[in-house]
Amino acid sequence: MTTTTGDLFAIMLRLHPVEAKKVPLSSGHLIQSAFLDIIRQGDPTLSEWLHRPNQRRPYTLGLLGFHHLSTKQRIAAMYENRMMEVMPGQYYWLRITLLDTTLFQTFLQYLITKAHALRVRIGEAHFEISRILSSTEPEQAQQSWAGHTTFQDLHALEPARKRYPFEFASPTAFSKGQRPWGKMLTLLPEPSTVFESLARQWETFAPAGLHLSDEGLTARQFEAWCMENIVVQHYDLQTCYVPAGNFGHTGFLGEITYEVKGNPGSPEARWLTTLARFAFYSGTGSKTTMGMGQTRCIVQEIQPKALKEA
Repeated sequence: MTTTTGDLFAIMLRLHPVEAKKVPLSSGHLIQSAFLDIIRQGDPTLSEWLHRPNQRRPYTLGLLGFHHLSTKQRIAAMYENRMMEVMPGQYYWLRITLLDTTLFQTFLQYLITKAHALRVRIGEAHFEISRILSSTEPEQAQQSWAGHTTFQDLHALEPARKRYPFEFASPTAFSKGQRPWGKMLTLLPEPSTVFESLARQWETFAPAGLHLSDEGLTARQFEAWCMENIVVQHYDLQTCYVPAGNFGHTGFLGEITYEVKGNPGSPEARWLTTLARFAFYSGTGSKTTMGMGQTRCIVQEIQPKALKEA
Protein backbone atom coordinates (compact mmCIF):
# COMPACT_ATOMS: atom_id res chain seq x y z
CA MET A 1 0.00 0.00 0.00
CA THR A 2 1.29 3.46 -0.83
CA THR A 3 -0.09 6.91 -0.26
CA THR A 4 -1.92 8.40 -3.23
CA THR A 5 -2.20 12.08 -2.40
CA GLY A 6 0.94 12.34 -0.32
CA ASP A 7 -0.67 13.66 2.86
CA LEU A 8 1.07 13.34 6.22
CA PHE A 9 -0.72 13.78 9.54
CA ALA A 10 0.39 14.19 13.16
CA ILE A 11 -2.48 13.96 15.63
CA MET A 12 -2.58 14.39 19.40
CA LEU A 13 -5.33 12.68 21.41
CA ARG A 14 -6.13 13.88 24.92
CA LEU A 15 -7.18 10.90 27.01
CA HIS A 16 -9.08 10.91 30.30
CA PRO A 17 -9.18 7.73 32.42
CA VAL A 18 -12.68 6.39 33.01
CA GLU A 19 -11.63 4.80 36.31
CA ALA A 20 -8.48 4.34 38.36
CA LYS A 21 -6.21 1.72 36.81
CA LYS A 22 -2.53 0.98 36.41
CA VAL A 23 -0.67 0.90 33.10
CA PRO A 24 3.04 0.45 32.38
CA LEU A 25 4.84 3.64 31.44
CA SER A 26 6.43 1.74 28.55
CA SER A 27 3.04 0.87 27.05
CA GLY A 28 3.98 0.97 23.36
CA HIS A 29 2.88 -2.58 22.56
CA LEU A 30 -0.45 -1.99 24.30
CA ILE A 31 -1.00 1.28 22.44
CA GLN A 32 -0.27 -0.47 19.15
CA SER A 33 -2.88 -3.11 19.95
CA ALA A 34 -5.43 -0.40 20.72
CA PHE A 35 -4.68 1.46 17.49
CA LEU A 36 -4.92 -1.66 15.34
CA ASP A 37 -8.23 -2.54 16.97
CA ILE A 38 -9.58 0.87 15.92
CA ILE A 39 -8.46 0.26 12.34
CA ARG A 40 -9.96 -3.25 12.40
CA GLN A 41 -13.35 -1.80 13.32
CA GLY A 42 -13.18 0.61 10.40
CA ASP A 43 -11.52 -1.52 7.71
CA PRO A 44 -10.77 -5.20 8.44
CA THR A 45 -8.83 -5.61 5.17
CA LEU A 46 -6.57 -2.68 5.98
CA SER A 47 -6.07 -4.02 9.50
CA GLU A 48 -5.04 -7.40 8.10
CA TRP A 49 -2.51 -5.72 5.82
CA LEU A 50 -1.04 -3.76 8.74
CA HIS A 51 -0.52 -7.02 10.65
CA ARG A 52 1.67 -8.54 7.95
CA PRO A 53 5.25 -9.07 9.17
CA ASN A 54 8.51 -7.69 7.78
CA GLN A 55 7.24 -4.43 6.37
CA ARG A 56 7.52 -0.76 7.22
CA ARG A 57 4.11 0.39 8.42
CA PRO A 58 2.71 3.83 7.49
CA TYR A 59 2.11 5.08 11.02
CA THR A 60 3.93 5.84 14.25
CA LEU A 61 2.66 5.84 17.82
CA GLY A 62 3.98 7.71 20.81
CA LEU A 63 4.11 6.51 24.39
CA LEU A 64 1.41 7.57 26.81
CA GLY A 65 2.32 11.06 27.95
CA PHE A 66 2.85 11.30 31.71
CA HIS A 67 3.48 15.04 31.54
CA HIS A 68 3.86 15.40 35.31
CA LEU A 69 7.05 13.31 35.27
CA SER A 70 10.47 14.70 34.45
CA THR A 71 12.63 13.00 31.83
CA LYS A 72 14.75 11.48 34.60
CA GLN A 73 11.66 10.12 36.35
CA ARG A 74 10.28 8.63 33.11
CA ILE A 75 13.57 6.90 32.36
CA ALA A 76 13.71 5.41 35.86
CA ALA A 77 10.09 4.25 35.66
CA MET A 78 10.60 2.58 32.28
CA TYR A 79 13.81 0.90 33.39
CA GLU A 80 11.99 -0.58 36.38
CA ASN A 81 8.95 -1.45 34.22
CA ARG A 82 6.92 0.42 36.80
CA MET A 83 3.12 0.45 36.67
CA MET A 84 1.71 3.97 36.74
CA GLU A 85 -1.69 4.75 38.21
CA VAL A 86 -4.05 6.73 36.00
CA MET A 87 -6.92 8.51 37.72
CA PRO A 88 -10.18 10.15 36.65
CA GLY A 89 -9.69 13.91 36.50
CA GLN A 90 -6.21 13.54 35.04
CA TYR A 91 -5.38 13.58 31.34
CA TYR A 92 -2.68 12.11 29.14
CA TRP A 93 -1.61 12.90 25.58
CA LEU A 94 -1.12 10.24 22.93
CA ARG A 95 0.52 11.03 19.58
CA ILE A 96 -0.28 9.27 16.31
CA THR A 97 1.24 10.01 12.90
CA LEU A 98 -0.21 8.67 9.67
CA LEU A 99 1.74 8.47 6.41
CA ASP A 100 -1.07 7.09 4.27
CA THR A 101 -4.31 8.80 3.26
CA THR A 102 -6.38 5.61 3.34
CA LEU A 103 -5.22 4.94 6.88
CA PHE A 104 -6.08 8.50 7.90
CA GLN A 105 -9.55 8.25 6.35
CA THR A 106 -10.24 5.00 8.20
CA PHE A 107 -9.09 6.50 11.49
CA LEU A 108 -11.11 9.67 10.89
CA GLN A 109 -14.22 7.67 10.05
CA TYR A 110 -13.91 5.84 13.36
CA LEU A 111 -13.69 9.14 15.22
CA ILE A 112 -16.77 10.45 13.40
CA THR A 113 -18.95 7.38 13.87
CA LYS A 114 -17.98 7.06 17.55
CA ALA A 115 -18.14 10.80 18.21
CA HIS A 116 -20.46 10.44 21.23
CA ALA A 117 -18.57 7.54 22.79
CA LEU A 118 -14.92 7.90 21.88
CA ARG A 119 -12.96 5.47 24.02
CA VAL A 120 -9.70 3.59 23.77
CA ARG A 121 -8.38 0.75 25.89
CA ILE A 122 -4.70 0.57 26.81
CA GLY A 123 -4.02 -2.59 28.74
CA GLU A 124 -6.57 -2.71 31.56
CA ALA A 125 -7.27 1.02 31.47
CA HIS A 126 -10.14 2.61 29.55
CA PHE A 127 -9.82 6.22 28.41
CA GLU A 128 -12.25 8.71 26.93
CA ILE A 129 -10.92 10.81 24.06
CA SER A 130 -11.83 14.37 25.03
CA ARG A 131 -9.83 16.31 22.47
CA ILE A 132 -8.30 15.70 19.06
CA LEU A 133 -5.52 18.13 18.19
CA SER A 134 -4.20 18.35 14.65
CA SER A 135 -3.05 21.97 14.65
CA THR A 136 -1.47 24.55 16.87
CA GLU A 137 -1.21 28.28 17.18
CA PRO A 138 1.69 29.74 15.15
CA GLU A 139 3.43 31.05 18.26
CA GLN A 140 3.41 27.51 19.69
CA ALA A 141 4.58 25.78 16.51
CA GLN A 142 8.06 25.04 17.79
CA GLN A 143 6.69 23.18 20.83
CA SER A 144 3.81 21.41 19.10
CA TRP A 145 3.74 17.76 18.08
CA ALA A 146 0.62 18.11 15.89
CA GLY A 147 0.44 19.15 12.25
CA HIS A 148 -0.20 18.32 8.63
CA THR A 149 1.79 18.56 5.41
CA THR A 150 2.26 16.69 2.14
CA PHE A 151 5.18 14.93 0.52
CA GLN A 152 4.92 17.49 -2.26
CA ASP A 153 5.39 20.38 0.18
CA LEU A 154 8.33 18.67 1.86
CA HIS A 155 9.90 17.90 -1.51
CA ALA A 156 10.65 21.57 -2.23
CA LEU A 157 14.42 21.04 -2.41
CA GLU A 158 16.64 23.89 -1.28
CA PRO A 159 20.28 24.41 -0.30
CA ALA A 160 21.16 22.87 3.04
CA ARG A 161 20.96 24.85 6.22
CA LYS A 162 24.11 25.27 8.26
CA ARG A 163 22.73 23.38 11.28
CA TYR A 164 20.00 20.86 12.00
CA PRO A 165 19.02 20.54 15.68
CA PHE A 166 17.07 17.33 16.33
CA GLU A 167 15.06 16.26 19.36
CA PHE A 168 14.56 12.55 20.03
CA ALA A 169 11.61 12.64 22.41
CA SER A 170 11.21 8.90 22.95
CA PRO A 171 13.85 6.15 23.10
CA THR A 172 15.40 5.61 19.67
CA ALA A 173 17.58 2.86 18.21
CA PHE A 174 18.70 1.84 14.73
CA SER A 175 18.63 -1.73 13.48
CA LYS A 176 21.74 -2.88 11.63
CA GLY A 177 20.37 -6.28 10.71
CA GLN A 178 20.68 -9.77 12.11
CA ARG A 179 23.92 -11.27 13.38
CA PRO A 180 24.57 -14.86 14.51
CA TRP A 181 23.92 -13.71 18.08
CA GLY A 182 20.77 -11.71 17.29
CA LYS A 183 19.67 -8.30 16.01
CA MET A 184 22.34 -5.60 16.05
CA LEU A 185 21.16 -2.20 17.28
CA THR A 186 23.13 1.03 17.40
CA LEU A 187 22.39 3.73 19.96
CA LEU A 188 24.51 6.53 18.48
CA PRO A 189 22.67 9.04 16.24
CA GLU A 190 25.50 9.65 13.81
CA PRO A 191 24.39 12.02 11.02
CA SER A 192 24.76 9.31 8.40
CA THR A 193 22.68 6.85 10.43
CA VAL A 194 19.83 9.28 11.07
CA PHE A 195 19.57 10.63 7.53
CA GLU A 196 19.94 7.20 5.92
CA SER A 197 17.05 5.96 8.06
CA LEU A 198 14.92 8.91 6.99
CA ALA A 199 15.90 8.46 3.34
CA ARG A 200 14.84 4.79 3.36
CA GLN A 201 11.48 5.69 4.86
CA TRP A 202 10.97 8.48 2.35
CA GLU A 203 11.61 6.05 -0.51
CA THR A 204 9.10 3.63 0.99
CA PHE A 205 6.20 6.04 1.43
CA ALA A 206 6.66 8.98 -0.96
CA PRO A 207 4.46 9.07 -4.08
CA ALA A 208 5.91 8.35 -7.51
CA GLY A 209 7.95 11.21 -8.89
CA LEU A 210 9.15 12.43 -5.49
CA HIS A 211 11.78 9.81 -4.71
CA LEU A 212 15.49 10.27 -4.18
CA SER A 213 15.93 7.74 -6.97
CA ASP A 214 14.26 10.21 -9.34
CA GLU A 215 17.26 12.44 -8.63
CA GLY A 216 19.68 9.58 -9.21
CA LEU A 217 20.33 9.02 -5.48
CA THR A 218 20.02 5.99 -3.21
CA ALA A 219 19.75 5.87 0.57
CA ARG A 220 23.21 4.26 0.71
CA GLN A 221 24.75 7.01 -1.39
CA PHE A 222 23.07 9.57 0.82
CA GLU A 223 24.49 7.83 3.89
CA ALA A 224 28.00 7.91 2.42
CA TRP A 225 27.70 11.62 1.63
CA CYS A 226 26.56 12.40 5.18
CA MET A 227 29.53 10.51 6.62
CA GLU A 228 31.92 12.80 4.76
CA ASN A 229 30.07 16.11 5.00
CA ILE A 230 28.11 16.38 8.28
CA VAL A 231 29.50 16.51 11.81
CA VAL A 232 27.98 16.54 15.29
CA GLN A 233 28.21 20.02 16.78
CA HIS A 234 26.49 19.41 20.13
CA TYR A 235 24.54 16.71 21.91
CA ASP A 236 22.76 16.03 25.19
CA LEU A 237 21.73 12.37 25.09
CA GLN A 238 21.10 9.51 27.47
CA THR A 239 20.16 5.88 27.10
CA CYS A 240 16.86 4.43 28.26
CA TYR A 241 15.59 0.86 28.56
CA VAL A 242 12.06 0.22 27.28
CA PRO A 243 10.35 -3.01 28.44
CA ALA A 244 7.92 -4.50 25.91
CA GLY A 245 6.01 -7.53 27.13
CA ASN A 246 8.50 -10.35 27.73
CA PHE A 247 11.26 -8.46 25.93
CA GLY A 248 12.73 -4.99 25.94
CA HIS A 249 14.73 -2.50 23.93
CA THR A 250 17.38 0.04 24.78
CA GLY A 251 17.35 3.40 23.05
CA PHE A 252 18.66 6.92 23.42
CA LEU A 253 16.77 10.18 23.80
CA GLY A 254 17.68 13.84 24.01
CA GLU A 255 18.95 16.50 21.64
CA ILE A 256 21.69 16.68 19.04
CA THR A 257 22.75 19.31 16.50
CA TYR A 258 24.31 18.44 13.15
CA GLU A 259 26.49 20.88 11.21
CA VAL A 260 26.84 20.70 7.44
CA LYS A 261 30.44 21.09 6.29
CA GLY A 262 30.08 20.05 2.65
CA ASN A 263 28.74 21.93 -0.35
CA PRO A 264 25.21 23.09 0.66
CA GLY A 265 24.12 23.12 -2.97
CA SER A 266 25.10 19.54 -3.81
CA PRO A 267 22.34 17.09 -4.85
CA GLU A 268 22.59 15.27 -1.52
CA ALA A 269 22.62 18.44 0.59
CA ARG A 270 19.46 19.70 -1.08
CA TRP A 271 17.58 16.76 0.46
CA LEU A 272 18.62 17.46 4.06
CA THR A 273 15.85 19.94 4.93
CA THR A 274 13.24 17.74 3.25
CA LEU A 275 14.25 14.72 5.32
CA ALA A 276 14.66 16.76 8.52
CA ARG A 277 11.07 17.96 8.20
CA PHE A 278 9.90 14.45 7.30
CA ALA A 279 11.21 13.10 10.62
CA PHE A 280 8.33 14.84 12.41
CA TYR A 281 5.93 12.38 10.76
CA SER A 282 8.01 9.30 10.02
CA GLY A 283 9.86 8.95 13.29
CA THR A 284 13.40 7.63 13.28
CA GLY A 285 14.89 4.18 13.67
CA SER A 286 13.14 0.98 14.68
CA LYS A 287 9.95 0.17 16.63
CA THR A 288 8.31 3.49 15.72
CA THR A 289 4.90 1.76 15.79
CA MET A 290 5.48 0.94 19.46
CA GLY A 291 6.40 4.34 20.85
CA MET A 292 10.08 4.57 19.92
CA GLY A 293 11.78 7.11 17.67
CA GLN A 294 9.50 10.14 18.09
CA THR A 295 11.61 12.83 16.45
CA ARG A 296 11.53 16.41 15.22
CA CYS A 297 13.96 18.93 13.84
CA ILE A 298 13.59 21.86 16.21
CA VAL A 299 14.16 24.78 13.86
CA GLN A 300 11.17 27.11 13.90
CA GLU A 301 11.11 28.04 10.23
CA ILE A 302 10.88 24.43 9.06
CA GLN A 303 8.09 23.37 11.39
CA PRO A 304 5.17 21.63 9.65
CA LYS A 305 2.01 23.46 8.70
CA ALA A 306 -1.14 22.58 10.59
CA LEU A 307 -4.69 21.40 10.15
CA LYS A 308 -7.57 22.76 12.16
CA GLU A 309 -8.37 21.33 15.55
CA ALA A 310 -11.19 18.81 15.75
